[in-house]
Amino acid sequence: MTRDCRSFVQRTILAACLGVGFGLATGCGSGPAPADSASGRVATYAFWPQFPDNPRIQFVRTIASSEDVAPTHASTLEKIVFGKEAEAKETIVKPYGVAMRDGKIYVCDMRNSSLTVLDLKKKQTRLVGVTGTNRLKHPVAVALADDGTIYVGDNDRGAILVFDAGERYSRVIGHEKFKPAALAVHGERLYATNTAAQVVEIFDRHDGRQLGVLGSVGDEEGQFRLPLGVATDVGGNVYVVDMMLCRVQKFSAEGKFLSSVGTLGDYAGAFARPKHIAVDRDGIMYVVDAAFQNVQMFDDQNHMLMHFGSAGDFPGAMNLPAGICVCEDSVDLFLGQIHPGFKPKRLIVVTNQFGPDKVSLYALGDLAEGHTAQELAAAAAPVKSGVGTPSAEQLKLQSPAGDEPRPGTGSAGPESAPDPTGQGVPANPQAPSKPEKPR
Repeated sequence: MTRDCRSFVQRTILAACLGVGFGLATGCGSGPAPADSASGRVATYAFWPQFPDNPRIQFVRTIASSEDVAPTHASTLEKIVFGKEAEAKETIVKPYGVAMRDGKIYVCDMRNSSLTVLDLKKKQTRLVGVTGTNRLKHPVAVALADDGTIYVGDNDRGAILVFDAGERYSRVIGHEKFKPAALAVHGERLYATNTAAQVVEIFDRHDGRQLGVLGSVGDEEGQFRLPLGVATDVGGNVYVVDMMLCRVQKFSAEGKFLSSVGTLGDYAGAFARPKHIAVDRDGIMYVVDAAFQNVQMFDDQNHMLMHFGSAGDFPGAMNLPAGICVCEDSVDLFLGQIHPGFKPKRLIVVTNQFGPDKVSLYALGDLAEGHTAQELAAAAAPVKSGVGTPSAEQLKLQSPAGDEPRPGTGSAGPESAPDPTGQGVPANPQAPSKPEKPR
């Protein structure tokens, strides 16, 4: 039930009790509260890279519950009649996969066993997949098709649940020994990383037929040890994050291996615990690293561009980040929360599994005409670099049991991927003990 529906029921009962009528007004504002409001929890700006470089990323705001989408203001009488329910809110507990389009953020909440829809245009919070026989159990991945169809990977059910553009359950895609961890849609194809078999499976997104498989078990080019994240670019190329081998591999739409980037290391351009990936219209890759607690960006030639995030208590800090997506169409909803000297181009959404900032939004852009980097730096909070050897405390928090997508036994034989719920950064037999610095 959405917050608006619950409010409607409450007010209807209240009106009946008082014998008066009322008009129900749904939120139709242009976006969330301004930057200095409590709902956004933005006290100051944060930019990456820092001065004297021109900023390219600005932290925008965070969302942790329905209260951050549309604050509840119950009257005294409503509180008396309905008690705490009058101001009840839907809280995001353990987010993982995320997608965004047209002002709606879709968040896989593993603990709440739901797909939480944060509708910023309608100022509603809706829970999808929480009723009926085909409800979600452990949703970890979500992908959106151009026609509005929603695909949700459920790691416990070993299936992909399909919902139509109206968020109604439609059908299920999957088979035995299937453990989806990430999804991507391109055209009529649906890509899913299967951690049970350690491959990427390709489905017809309409009828669920398996069209093919990317990769196999191993350490060579085109092979995986633990394929976790998957994304596609505008040309249909497929990008796969291997958490075990700490690298991202790129394949053509026909499944041909094209290139790879990354190795195990504690410097920018390497990875320690890569999770999920997104690719924007310009071919920029965004890779989440849960150990560095940041996002690293690469161009379409695998050159390291920059990184943003890091653990800490500054605006835009990350706390065990996992999911990521890019959104090309909703920047206008946040213009009031973006520095006037920063010209945003697209949004980046990152989920954090710990701390209060469950869903964090950032804007990619550049200096606006007539403004300087020094001007923005004067309004910016100090931020950390986010690259370096993870501390012992960070490693303890990497993957609490039960909250990471589970690979299962699969059919890959003795080389099956280790359970990623284990503590710390997995060993990498292929990584050099002292990796060379990137050129």
